[in-house]
Amino acid sequence: MDSHASAPARPVFEMSPAGPVVVVAGPDPLTTEAFGNLLGAPAATGDPDVVVVVDGRFTTATLDLVRDHAHFGAPIVLLATDVREHSLLALVNLGVVAVLDRATTTGAALADAVRSASEGSAVLSPQLAGTLVTQVRRLQRTVLAPLGYTGTGLSAREVEILRLLADGAGTRDIAKALAYSESTVKKDLSSIVGRFTLRNRTQAVAFALRAGAL
Repeated sequence: MDSHASAPARPVFEMSPAGPVVVVAGPDPLTTEAFGNLLGAPAATGDPDVVVVVDGRFTTATLDLVRDHAHFGAPIVLLATDVREHSLLALVNLGVVAVLDRATTTGAALADAVRSASEGSAVLSPQLAGTLVTQVRRLQRTVLAPLGYTGTGLSAREVEILRLLADGAGTRDIAKALAYSESTVKKDLSSIVGRFTLRNRTQAVAFALRAGAL
């Protein structure tokens, strides 16, 4: 029987004093309770600020455990051994911001990682961070670039349109400069605003600037 599937609802714990509220998810109730006690006293209620997923050796069941708790929308700290490098992108997409080796991580290091996660920081070993960067670059080179998309999710054409818009050009001027119809320019701008849940073209330019596309 799969111990991950049969485990009861995960307890919620709160780090003291006044620390982030943490959901601990382990492969069994004993592990869950032990790591919950390690991180602080139980809290009766509250949405989690951080999810801590604990397992032994990383397996597909570990990935399922992470996936089962991604619905909280909170950053996830993963504590396991032998985390598969080819699973890093999937873990990041599920909200994992810290990957710690269970065999060498101390209680203090785990608590520090939870606090960092609650503050928006990521915790990866240099080796895993390097692997993740390599995988993202490969994804950009082999998937996004052939489709005309940059790492920001904007196509090369959209970047050119936003660059001209940032320079003060109107849709008619942009269409003329890029040899597109004005309706195409308007359609692309509308697509950008809708896709990234922006309010207007000004926010679209600001988004592109923050993302480093311009």
